[in-house]
Amino acid sequence: MKKIGIFTIARSNSERCPNKMLRDFCGTSLIEIALKKFKELGENAFLAAHESEFKTLCDQEGVRFVQRSERSANIDEPIVDILDFLKNEDFSHFLIVNGCLPFLKTETIQYFVKHCEANNYQSSFGVIRRNNFYFDSQSNPFNFDVGMKTINTKAVETLYEFAHSLYFFEKEYFFEHGRYWDWEKVNLFEMTDHIELIDIDTEADFNTAKALWTALNPTVPV
Repeated sequence: MKKIGIFTIARSNSERCPNKMLRDFCGTSLIEIALKKFKELGENAFLAAHESEFKTLCDQEGVRFVQRSERSANIDEPIVDILDFLKNEDFSHFLIVNGCLPFLKTETIQYFVKHCEANNYQSSFGVIRRNNFYFDSQSNPFNFDVGMKTINTKAVETLYEFAHSLYFFEKEYFFEHGRYWDWEKVNLFEMTDHIELIDIDTEADFNTAKALWTALNPTVPV
């Protein structure tokens, strides 16, 4: 029987935006926002981290905590070592949710899970549709005719950008091949609400997201 584990990973030592998961974000924190969604997602959802602060918050929110090794929380590759704790999880498939997307809705995550189930558990990830003018690294037009005379985004070829939000993959394939999926077979899940995809990587991202969060939730204390 196929079972889907839904999880996010967290650590406190982000280089571009130190302690972004735990520091104050409009009276809460990014990890608390994520955990509230995970509580709604049910018993298949969990957080994997190394530091005890994350376990404390999981206990408070009623979300299962999975202990990561110090090494897995501090390396950038290989991915099978970063996610080595998945070997002990009794799921056939996994969905990684990016915890740095405070505006990502629980309903979107649930809809994505249903999409994966309806597509026979095919590996999938979220993408954003882009209609714009792009060039390659040598300044050559990438998706439009150099003979065009009008700057009109309706006339360019549509491209899809990785949304860095939802990653769905099979456990057995992941540990056998050392990667999430076969890029020639992966399913693209278009995400249309760009606010949901605001990803906090830098201090500028953090401050911009705080300002938007306050504007959309004016009763929440800063």
